[in-house]
Amino acid sequence: MNDNLESTDELNHIDSDRLLRLSLDMGEGMLKSGAEIHRVEECIRRICLAYGVAHVEVFAITSLIVASVRLSNGDMSLQMRRVYNSSNNLMRVEKLNDISRTVCKNLPSLDEFEKMILNAKKETQSHWILQYLGGVLVAGSFAILFGGSILDALVAALMGMIVIFIDNLPVKNLDSTVKCVVTSFICGLLTCVFVNFGIGHDQNIIMIGTIMLLIPGIAFGNSLSDLVYGDILAGVSRLVQSLIKAVLIAVAFGLAIFTAGVLL
Repeated sequence: MNDNLESTDELNHIDSDRLLRLSLDMGEGMLKSGAEIHRVEECIRRICLAYGVAHVEVFAITSLIVASVRLSNGDMSLQMRRVYNSSNNLMRVEKLNDISRTVCKNLPSLDEFEKMILNAKKETQSHWILQYLGGVLVAGSFAILFGGSILDALVAALMGMIVIFIDNLPVKNLDSTVKCVVTSFICGLLTCVFVNFGIGHDQNIIMIGTIMLLIPGIAFGNSLSDLVYGDILAGVSRLVQSLIKAVLIAVAFGLAIFTAGVLL
């Protein structure tokens, strides 16, 4: 079968611990990248069963993954993984899904499995040019869609570039929601400044284009998917997080408008 595990019957306690750790690495990567809870649990379960584990139990929510395996000889292994921050990286989710299918089909050695996970973490970050291009197109297009002028779209596109720039700043230990709120306030304030000096006509339209880059649409959709699949705790948790984040974004833009009214 592979170099480390010659047959599924020879899976020992040390191998099961490592297999479970690698499976949790996969699940953590998917959860951090915005995957649905049921996909995370299914990924871990299928990988462990493919390598000959007799029984697998997985429980995941938006901030925690707990998994246990039982071997055919009765040995058990239990591990948990705390997940602190998450983002939206569907390229990484797709890559990890492909790895999961490959692993379940071909059963590579655990060393090869680990290399595949490390490569996925390195390769699935979009090029910075594509990120900025996406920010410009999304913000500018929505400004036009909601009735803005070409100048409004250009200002919204600039705000989109600022959103991407702040999002990619290497700031450690800063919660993604806090970063999003700070970004909203900065972009809202700059929008008011631009419009006040005649660069742009409708600050509301410009802000709408910018907000489209910030609202947690994927997280909201995933929360509904989790609820449909019966993951009530995870679905409600993610839904509440999405709603709170959306409210904070609106408050940040409102505070920016108020601040601009006082200062300008």
